Amino acid sequence: MRRQRIHIVLGLVLVLLLAAACSERKDSQGRMNDEIGGIDRFTEYRLSGTGLACMIPEEWIEYSPGQFQPEPGTDPTMLSLGAFPEADLGQVKDNWQLPELFGTMESTDMLWEIYKAEVEIPNAGVLVFSFSLAESEYGVHLVSLATSSEKAEELYQQVLLPVLRSVNPVSSASTEFLSGRTTAIASTNHLVEPVDTLVRETDGMTMVYVPAGEFIMGNDGTQWVWNGRIESSDLGIQIYTDESPAHAVYLDAYWIDQTEVTVSMFSTFVEETGYQTTAERDGWGSPWTEGPIEDEWPQVEGINWKHPDGLDSIAQENHPVVQVSWDDAAAYCYWAGGMLPTEAQWEKAARGTDNRWWPWGDVFDTAAGNFCGQSCPVLRYQAANMDDGFPLTAPVGSFPSGASPYGALDMAGNVWEWTADWYSEDTYCESFADNPTGPSFGMERVQRGGAWIDNQSWVRTTVRHSTPGWVRCNDLGFRCVMPAKRY
Repeated sequence: MRRQRIHIVLGLVLVLLLAAACSERKDSQGRMNDEIGGIDRFTEYRLSGTGLACMIPEEWIEYSPGQFQPEPGTDPTMLSLGAFPEADLGQVKDNWQLPELFGTMESTDMLWEIYKAEVEIPNAGVLVFSFSLAESEYGVHLVSLATSSEKAEELYQQVLLPVLRSVNPVSSASTEFLSGRTTAIASTNHLVEPVDTLVRETDGMTMVYVPAGEFIMGNDGTQWVWNGRIESSDLGIQIYTDESPAHAVYLDAYWIDQTEVTVSMFSTFVEETGYQTTAERDGWGSPWTEGPIEDEWPQVEGINWKHPDGLDSIAQENHPVVQVSWDDAAAYCYWAGGMLPTEAQWEKAARGTDNRWWPWGDVFDTAAGNFCGQSCPVLRYQAANMDDGFPLTAPVGSFPSGASPYGALDMAGNVWEWTADWYSEDTYCESFADNPTGPSFGMERVQRGGAWIDNQSWVRTTVRHSTPGWVRCNDLGFRCVMPAKRY
């Protein structure tokens, strides 16, 4: 299976769509965190362009515009704000068949309608979703709170009701509304350190230097990440159970390709060696194809690295090479004088030593990579709040603001990348502290980084994905590493 996602959708009905049930951990880390402290302080917040100002918990972190969590990643609790400027309540309710009305509340000349629903998350507990709507002269305002059933009543009283009482509708065109807490939060993204580079003679690839030392690999507990936007009716929660426990890893110094290997570079490899890829030998590849989910990655005759997206498609020289299997990627790196990165090498190059969520920092930046935005052909994953202009792959290095601490590019989005390691869900429970290379055998190989088909949760620095090594498709490529010969 290419993807495992969970969506909470407000559409015809409030439902939970399960693309695949989460695998059960051997311990109790899958249970929702039920510890919560009192909410003592609130601070003013204005959501730019929506006509909505209110008070939000001061210590909660804005991980995406208008979306707040007390502990991003380790707790499913999420407060989400949104608006439909110039719309009316009837229009919104006609589009969304809501659950039964839970209650109403008056505030600031507005009447809030509050709806509630419960959703059971396999192996994790029950998520309680409170969804609030109100209309003002400027449009319809939306405030939602999602949390575990253990916290639901407490946070309903401590967070949701105070937020609703504080909402102050203003014109979305107001000049005083163009700033707010988002600007301050963005400062948690980090500056890129000076980059030490080396050009590989074999293929002309620029590599960046990653110094020896320790970093923290993985995260503790189950990871809860919200992908969607309340206005689009899909809040898109995703749960990850194979990133724990967080553990210290020491790596020797190494060089890693600054970008994914390009079509042009791979063409040079083929010309010099006569190499035939797995797709060429077998006569088929797997391009993403619109249709039922189970048929989205068909085996299509004639698809290969030269014609990656369809029989009429032509691979572009400065794009990442795709439709390559693990064997193809490993063969290229050997020819180039290196090897595929281990999971640990890949993660350190992307994450650095400050445990960042994305290569550029801790706040998701829609302009930092090629993700599934408005141009993405996979409609159910489209994020309306971003558009990088590329429906599929983008030229490598197109998003310099997404650079990692060591200057590596495209480590979030564009294409998934093969690593050297076999996959095991419990690898981190048995991981060696020095230069780990993963399990000695397995059925699937690890991929990292996410692709053009993905959104913010899947492109985090710690996400692990896996498929059999023979898989080749048009959202999967690779980069190489070489051991450092100096420093």
